[in-house]
Amino acid sequence: MYEGAKTAVRTHEGQTESFPITVGLHKGSSLSPYLFALVMHELTGHIQDDIPWCMLFADDIELIDET
Repeated sequence: MYEGAKTAVRTHEGQTESFPITVGLHKGSSLSPYLFALVMHELTGHIQDDIPWCMLFADDIELIDET
């Protein structure tokens, strides 16, 4: 899906030449939130087993225990 993707930057000065995108996901892609959730699930799986309630936000992990 992302193979050969290119982009350019537009400013008030004009537009740059096209350049390849070699890392990351396209902003606004429907695949981005899914991949984020999948990676976060794998990265936090070991802590979610011991905690009764775990909330994952865009850049935070909330761990809530009974005590």
